[in-house]
Amino acid sequence: MSAARPAHDRSPAMTAPEPRTGAAPSAATRTVRYAAHTTAMTLTNVAFMVFTIALPVGMYLLFSMMFGAEAEGQARGLIMINMAAYGGLGAAVTAGTQIQEDQRNGFLRQLVVAGLSPRSFLVGSVIAASAVIVPALAAVGLVGLATGVEASSGRLLLTLVVLWLGLLPTILIGLVLGMVLRGAAAMAGGVVTMMAMAIFGGLWMPLEMFPQWMQDLGRALPTYWISSLGEWSLQGAELPVTGLVVIGVWTLVLGALCLVSMSRAVGLQRR
Repeated sequence: MSAARPAHDRSPAMTAPEPRTGAAPSAATRTVRYAAHTTAMTLTNVAFMVFTIALPVGMYLLFSMMFGAEAEGQARGLIMINMAAYGGLGAAVTAGTQIQEDQRNGFLRQLVVAGLSPRSFLVGSVIAASAVIVPALAAVGLVGLATGVEASSGRLLLTLVVLWLGLLPTILIGLVLGMVLRGAAAMAGGVVTMMAMAIFGGLWMPLEMFPQWMQDLGRALPTYWISSLGEWSLQGAELPVTGLVVIGVWTLVLGALCLVSMSRAVGLQRR
């Protein structure tokens, strides 16, 4: 082992550099890190992935076998749209309510101490939930294409993108539930909300089969118009402008509720 070099023999170039304090990460960096963490945690949840992929795929195969040949095979494409929307709805609402787990295990408090703002928290949560929607949409779409849905790969991709964008308010619904409800009530509230929006939005059966009051209620929900937008993009139906307005209003109102709820939650964590 060599002897230590005397202090007076050390040149400035050989002197160990002074430790530097790294700059604090920017708000964008914090947002991306939180989104990546939440996405990874959700995608590694086996029960979540089975529920949001296997269930809608199985329901598509069942309904397609029963009703897919109707309307000269056009019904199969509509069933695919509805089941993809249902899978995305389940993923969106469930992923949104996962924010309750961040509050319970103290992760939210760590983020607040690290300087994550309510707005960054909201954006990161939306990004993470948007990411976990993709597998559910893609699974149903690919199975549909493999089982006889008449659509080019480009039109199918367009349809999945339209559904993905249209599901934004359902993500915000999950976030609101996760911030307002506590513990198991958040997950239970998410399941009940998801089922109600799927049924009343006409994802499981045509809205015309319901009483008039249920039809009126269904047309006020974003899920009904998400399906209509998917039909427009896949089969060339008329663009549902009313649906764009309904989805936009839901998004704006829920976005404001999310910011208020998250600001309140962050304020509580700082105490």
